[in-house]
Amino acid sequence: MRQDVGKSSHRRVVWSTLALIVLFGLWYAFRPEKLFVNKRVAEPPPAALLGQLTPLYTGSFHGDRRETTGRATVYQDSNGGCMLTLSNFSTSNEPALQVILLDGSSLADGQDLIPGSDKDRNIGELKGNQGEQSYTLPADVDFNRFNTVAIYSAGLHAVFGTAKLEPF
Repeated sequence: MRQDVGKSSHRRVVWSTLALIVLFGLWYAFRPEKLFVNKRVAEPPPAALLGQLTPLYTGSFHGDRRETTGRATVYQDSNGGCMLTLSNFSTSNEPALQVILLDGSSLADGQDLIPGSDKDRNIGELKGNQGEQSYTLPADVDFNRFNTVAIYSAGLHAVFGTAKLEPF
């Protein structure tokens, strides 16, 4: 009888430990506290480049799945490099939000975004869900093709908002 009590106690410890590991994993994957905490960024373009930046394309964000507002602008510096700035930007705070340049036709057909395909260029992780932020763009981006900026949630597999880039 005493052995049955010991086995039951041991099982309870094992199951409790497994439950804690699963709960921690779920918390880490979804980070629910990020729903309530905003991360504000105040990162204007580098001061040394302000006089040397030429605006090329711009567009306003609109929310697809979540309210997303602000303006995306592509600037070219005197060396030919391009920079994407997000100004007056705001979206939901979720873990693993990505800034992606999309082929303008990739969302028009209603298909879900499949990251890493030939219809997108990942620019990087979103620095904050509010404020001003800048991203250096790859030199080989064809803005005639990749003419939409998207905020994409890898965890939810959803596009939060897009900005169609038009010539400045």
